[in-house]
Amino acid sequence: MATKFFVLFLPFLFCSFVHSSIELGSSIVAGTNSSWRSSSGDYAFGFYHLRSGRYLVGIWFDKIPNKTLVWSANRDKPVEIGSTVNLTQSGQFVVQPVNDVLFSIHDGTNTTSAVMLDDGNFVLRDSLSNYLWKSFDSPTDTLLLGQTMQVGQKLFSNTEGSVDYSTGQYSLEIQQSDGNILLKAYRYTDSAYWWSDTAGNEGVRIIFNNTTAALYAVNRTNQIIHNLATADIGAIEDNYHRVLVNDQGNFQKLIYPKKNGSEWIAMWNAVTKPCTVTALCGVYGFCDTTGSDTKNYTCECLPGYTPFDPTAPSKGCYLSQAKNLCAANSSAPDNTVEVKEVQDADIPSKGFFFFDLQGIDNTDLENCKRELRDDCLSMAAVFNGSTCIKKRFPIINAIRLTPDTSNHVMLIKVPLVDNEKDSSLVVLTVALILCSLLAVLFAATAIYHHPFCLYLIHKRTPPKPKPKPMDINLKAFSFQQLREATNGFKDKLGRGAYGTVYGGILNLEGQQVEVAVKQLEQVEDQGEKEFVTEVQVIALTHHKNLVGLLGFCNEQNHRLLVYEKMENGTLSNFLFGEGGKPSWESRVRIVLEIARGLLYLHEECDQQIIHCDIKPQNVLLDSSYTAKISDFGLAKLLMKDKTRTNADARGTMGYMAPEWLKNAPVTSKVDIYSFGVMLLEIIFCRRHIELHQIEEGTNGDDMILIDWVLCLAKENTLRNTVIHDPEVESDFKRFERMTMVGLWCINPNPTLRPSMKMVVHMLEGNIEVGVPPIN
Repeated sequence: MATKFFVLFLPFLFCSFVHSSIELGSSIVAGTNSSWRSSSGDYAFGFYHLRSGRYLVGIWFDKIPNKTLVWSANRDKPVEIGSTVNLTQSGQFVVQPVNDVLFSIHDGTNTTSAVMLDDGNFVLRDSLSNYLWKSFDSPTDTLLLGQTMQVGQKLFSNTEGSVDYSTGQYSLEIQQSDGNILLKAYRYTDSAYWWSDTAGNEGVRIIFNNTTAALYAVNRTNQIIHNLATADIGAIEDNYHRVLVNDQGNFQKLIYPKKNGSEWIAMWNAVTKPCTVTALCGVYGFCDTTGSDTKNYTCECLPGYTPFDPTAPSKGCYLSQAKNLCAANSSAPDNTVEVKEVQDADIPSKGFFFFDLQGIDNTDLENCKRELRDDCLSMAAVFNGSTCIKKRFPIINAIRLTPDTSNHVMLIKVPLVDNEKDSSLVVLTVALILCSLLAVLFAATAIYHHPFCLYLIHKRTPPKPKPKPMDINLKAFSFQQLREATNGFKDKLGRGAYGTVYGGILNLEGQQVEVAVKQLEQVEDQGEKEFVTEVQVIALTHHKNLVGLLGFCNEQNHRLLVYEKMENGTLSNFLFGEGGKPSWESRVRIVLEIARGLLYLHEECDQQIIHCDIKPQNVLLDSSYTAKISDFGLAKLLMKDKTRTNADARGTMGYMAPEWLKNAPVTSKVDIYSFGVMLLEIIFCRRHIELHQIEEGTNGDDMILIDWVLCLAKENTLRNTVIHDPEVESDFKRFERMTMVGLWCINPNPTLRPSMKMVVHMLEGNIEVGVPPIN
C-alpha cells in the first residue's frame, strides 16, 4: 500500500517541486504546467495561460486560486503553446516563440544561476551571488512588498483586467523634471488627472515597505515626503499584498487574506472619484454618478451618440447621424441640428490639451444654446450659470459628479435627419411594403404553377449591412477663402509627394490662426465621394503626435487640406540644419514620439492607416519641439480586416522597404522599415545616404547609413562612434538598445520586423532587445 501511495505521489511531487536555484541550461515549455517557484511556494515564474489559449512569460501568486499575474516579459506579444523560456549555457535569458523571432529578457554573459525569491522578485545571479538582473527593475502594472519605483520607471495598466493583459491607456510615473508622481491617460494627453504634490524634490522614489506594508515617497536623502497608503493593521504575513495601476486608471493598494480569502480587497485608492479619470468612458462617452455616491459610476454615450461596442460602453461612442455642418451648402442651423441638455454635468478642461474653444461671459442658457447651434466648429458647450464655454472635439471627459458639476448644464449638438429625407423615406417604405405584398402574391402563384421557382427565390443575395456613419466636425473652406488666406499661394513652405504646402493666416472664431495649406496635386482621378471619405478618416485621428487637420476645400477640381502650422518646421531641418546637432535627450524623446504616433495609426485608430512615406521631411515640430507625423491618410487606407494590399511603389528611395520593389504584399511593416531608417538617422545624426565618404579608412562603406551601422554592429564597434560625444557615451546602453531596435526594423524579411507596439516597448526599455540578424 505504501508503495502504491509513493508511486501516485510522484507526479504531484514533480510538478510542484520548489526550485531554490535554477541552473544554466534550464528551460520551461509553454503548455506543460511547469514553473520555477519560490521556496515559500507563494510565487511562481513560467508561462501564464491566457483565455485566448496563448501564454505570457510572467510571475504570479501561485497559492491564490486565480493565480494573479504581477509581472510579464511579453504582455503585448503572447506566445503559442510549445514556446520556451531558456536560461542558456552562455547566461542569456531568452524566449523562443513557436514560428517567431527569439527575443531576449536579459542578454548578459556573466549569469551563473537564477532564483525566484520569496518576495516575488525573479533574479539572475553571477558566481558571487550578485544580482545581474531583477524583475523588480522592470515592473509592468504592479509593485510588490519591498519593491521600489525609481525615476525613469513606469507602471502601465492592463487593457482589460484579467482578460487582456496588454498595455492599457493609463500610466504612473515619477516626473524627472520636478519629482511629482503622476497618473495620466498617456495615449490622450501629457496632463495628469492625479498627482502627489511632491514637486520640487530630487531623487524621488516610491517605496512599498516590506515590514509595515506602508506605501510612501521619499526624496534623495530618504526623507518621507508623501504618505500614499498607511501601514496595515495586524500582521502583514496574514495577507498577500500588491500595489496596482488598474485598467480604470486608479492607483491602489490591495490585500488578499491567506486564510479563507476569495478576492483582492482595496485598502487604498489614489483616485476617490473615478469619473475624474481621463477618458474613463472613452471618446464621446459620459461618466455618470448617482447622487452623493461618487465611487460608483456608469458609462453611457452622450446624447446622439452610439456605443462602438454595446457590451463594453467604456470603449467610447460615435455620432449616430453624422453631417458636415460647415459645408458651404449646409442649411440653416435650426433645420439641421438640435441641442440636447444634460443637467448637472460638465466637460472640465483643467489640465487637458483639448482646450476650450471659446468662452462667452454674462449670458444665459438660451443664448448659449444659440451660440452652440450657430457654430459649425463646436459640438458641445457647458453653461455654468453665467458663462457659456464652447468645447473643442473630441470630448473625452464628460461627467456628472455631485457636487463638482452641480448647477452646470452640458449642451450637446446633435444633427437632425432632413424632413425632406424623412418624407422620402416614408414614401419609399410604403412603396416597398406594397411591392413586397404584390411580390408575395406573384411568388405564391409562380410556386403553385412552377415549383422550380422556389429555388430561384432562395438565390437572392441579401442586402449589404449599412455601415456605421463617421463623425466629422471640420471647417469646409471655399477656394477663394484659402487663396486670400495664403495671399494668392505665395508663401511656399515646402513641397511633398502629394502636393505643395503654403503658409497662411485664417480668421477662426475671431482669432488670427497660422495655418499650413496643402494643395493636393494627385487626386485628379479621385471622385468627390472618395476624397470626402479620405478626409473623414483623417479627421477621426486624434493623437498628440499627429499633425491636426483643421479643415478642407472640395470645390470643383480644387482639393486642399488645412492643417495647424508647426512653428519649428521639419525634423530634417532640425537634425541636419545649420543649428548644430540637437541634444541626445531631445533626439531620444523625438524617436519615442514618432513611434507612438505610428503605433496609433497602425493599431489604435478605428481604421488602420499605413503611412507609406515615413521620413524626416514628414515629421514636423511644434512650438515646444514635440514631434508630429504629417501626410498620414494620404496614401492607401486599409480597414482592419484588410491587412494586405498590392500597390504601386510609394515612398522615398532610401526609406522604402524591399517589398515595394518586389510586387510583394504590402503591410504596415513597410512603415516599420522606414521608421527604422529614420531612427538610425536621428540617433546617429546622419542622413540615410551621404554623397561623400564620412570616416577615414572605410573605403566608402559609410556612405549608406544602414550598411555602415550593420557593419559597426557586426564588428562590435558601436562605441567608437560616440567617444567624441560625452552625452551619448554616458548613455551608451540606451544608444546601443535603440540601434538594435533600428536594425530589427530594417530587416529585409517583413515577418521578422517587430510590430509598432513591440518597437515602442523596446524603445521604452519595457522589454529587452535581442541582437538582430546582421549577416
